[in-house]
Amino acid sequence: MKKNSFFHDLKLFPKVDLHRHLEGSVWPETFIEVSKKYGGNLPSYDLDKLRPMLQTNTGIHDFKNFLSRFRIFREFYESSDAIQAITYKAVKDASLDNVKYLELRFSPTHFAVHKKFNEEDVILWIKEAIEKASKEFNIIVTPILTISRDFGVDLAEKTVMLALNMQDKFFCGLDIAGDEISNSAGPFSGLFEIVKKSGLGLTIHAGEAGSSVNVKEAVEEYHADRIGHGIRSIENIKVMDLLREKNVMLEVCITSNLHTGVVPSLKAHPVKQIKDSGVLFCLSTDDPAVSALCLTDEYCLAVSEFGFTEDDLKKMNLSALDHSFYPDKNDLKKMLSAWWE
Repeated sequence: MKKNSFFHDLKLFPKVDLHRHLEGSVWPETFIEVSKKYGGNLPSYDLDKLRPMLQTNTGIHDFKNFLSRFRIFREFYESSDAIQAITYKAVKDASLDNVKYLELRFSPTHFAVHKKFNEEDVILWIKEAIEKASKEFNIIVTPILTISRDFGVDLAEKTVMLALNMQDKFFCGLDIAGDEISNSAGPFSGLFEIVKKSGLGLTIHAGEAGSSVNVKEAVEEYHADRIGHGIRSIENIKVMDLLREKNVMLEVCITSNLHTGVVPSLKAHPVKQIKDSGVLFCLSTDDPAVSALCLTDEYCLAVSEFGFTEDDLKKMNLSALDHSFYPDKNDLKKMLSAWWE
């Protein structure tokens, strides 16, 4: 993405990112570096050839093409060192973009499947890397557990129960991702109930490629605290009313929505309509390395293409703190809210 004239100023602006996948935060350069140091197969070690295999900022923009990139990612990890290296780098990258608070979501299965690692071991490796990087780079990182619609309830249940039964309660929330068109969230309703009763936050990918009906279901039936993407909500006045009534936040990822083809053009993106409607939302990156962006790029689009002001960005970040899954939100606001007041 071409950097505009105010990119530098917005780079310095402090930010909150509530929707970032660790799986999609690994840049092609990092893959090559980690592979050479710790092992891991790649289809090419030529950066110019590897980049279009992993990134979606050029070529076909559709949902299946976007998801297909992750096949290479899932088949990569050979060791704990490799997993920790990419985690450390992901946290570092966020801090260099002046992200002050990051919710980093991931599926232990994604990192475990290739070498059949124990998922609890994977969680502990990632935990160690997050703690090391967040301390070194002065960024607060809250981990979110991700399950997928695409691999069935049995696997999701094993992962959720493992996380809930760990002696150290590491995760602060649950996310469900995957293909919402082909795979309903309905079969996972029992898991959502267990997670909510445990005190964890719940965010559900809905209203991205699927319709606003999925958002309505996520809020009314599963009591989601936030909605991943949720941009199709704009198509249904009653759903927008529901979001305002229930104080549910949309995690909006502008560029990702272009790359998945769920909006046909930047001009057609409903983020300004969402802002003007009074529905709560925050700007996030989704899969920054896959979309070849940082959160500053999203802020640049918000300002240059949709007329956001500095005051809009401040209010959005304060609202994001209010809707974070951090265990003590009052403490979090004491630590960070001065950045935007």
